[in-house]
Amino acid sequence: MYRHSLRLGAGCAALLFAFSATAAITHSTQHSTAVNGLDAQIAANDIIAGMIGTELPGDLGWHPANSNPADQLPALTDGAGLLGSGLTGLLNDFPGVGTPAKLIRYDFAAADLAEIRILSGNAGRDGRVFSTTVIRYSNNDGQSWDLLGYFQSDPSGTLNSGGGNNWASTLVTIYDDASPTLLAGATNLIFELYAVDNTGGQMRDPFDGVNPFTGVDDGLTAAFVSPLIWEIDVVEVPEPAGLLLLTLVGALAIRRR
Repeated sequence: MYRHSLRLGAGCAALLFAFSATAAITHSTQHSTAVNGLDAQIAANDIIAGMIGTELPGDLGWHPANSNPADQLPALTDGAGLLGSGLTGLLNDFPGVGTPAKLIRYDFAAADLAEIRILSGNAGRDGRVFSTTVIRYSNNDGQSWDLLGYFQSDPSGTLNSGGGNNWASTLVTIYDDASPTLLAGATNLIFELYAVDNTGGQMRDPFDGVNPFTGVDDGLTAAFVSPLIWEIDVVEVPEPAGLLLLTLVGALAIRRR
């Protein structure tokens, strides 16, 4: 089931779109017309901050225009959005039908995860602002893997065809709407990042015919233009003391108002 709501703010229009992948695993999408409009939601001290992920077999590297190493793997976890070159996180095009453009693995000490955030965008305000990601996780140091879900930022057919009033950035937040814990005791994550566009600014899934993750045929040919992924955050569930502090700070702020 898809749920839509529209949220407007100064200088940007934010569209929230949520898709229930399983019973309680949910994702929401926000858009901004500014390239830095969602940067305030980037986590600078998340679990994978500063990590250099491992590119897995089948990974297609980076778009030929993205030749600066600083715009590649380090950029995905540096706690920043778009860097100066404008090519930050630009993935390779033409990955093939149903094939990820990029496969990245992150390993870390066992942790309870609260959220996963994926920030994408493009100063050109076109279809590269969208994202489609399959996430797999392990609780035993990669000895076995399970599927967390398929997360498409926007419904297939959504248009963002360029221009100053169109979206320049997209933030997908993945969480459990019934629990503060998205994943308990996770030790590894794999991100499979797909193409999203048809060169016309139209969001498409990466499959021709039925999408094996959703069981739906979007009626469109497969996407072959890939996004710019500016940041991936893996946010840990706060310690109880941290939760208490946040509650007290919130209560104090309300009392002052």
